[in-house]
Amino acid sequence: TDAQIIRLDRERLAGNNLGEFAPYEPDRGDLVARGYEYFYSQDGNFGIGVWESKPGKMTYVDLEYDELMLVLDGSLIMTDKYGKTEVFGVGEGLVLPKGWSGTLAVPEGGVRKIWVSYMGGKKG
Repeated sequence: TDAQIIRLDRERLAGNNLGEFAPYEPDRGDLVARGYEYFYSQDGNFGIGVWESKPGKMTYVDLEYDELMLVLDGSLIMTDKYGKTEVFGVGEGLVLPKGWSGTLAVPEGGVRKIWVSYMGGKKG
């Protein structure tokens, strides 16, 4: 194959051309989100994209993959299963390791982030 560089363009990173907002994993919470998947490795184990959500929250139970999140706009409130809460704002990031359990909350104003995931065979 002829491997090519994947550009993370300014327009999508700025929240343009991300599609329509729709319920995001409604079995896990009430987020309404949209996004763009820039790349998945040929085996589907590695992915990167941009994601934007309106206020709401969702629950993670024993996360099945590792994920890096870098906040581009707004903020995220992460609360682990023990009740420890951390807030991440613009220019800050976090790594959710495989097996993590807790809540991701999006406060008023919403959030837009870059995500990078290693799924270990599980896309999503």
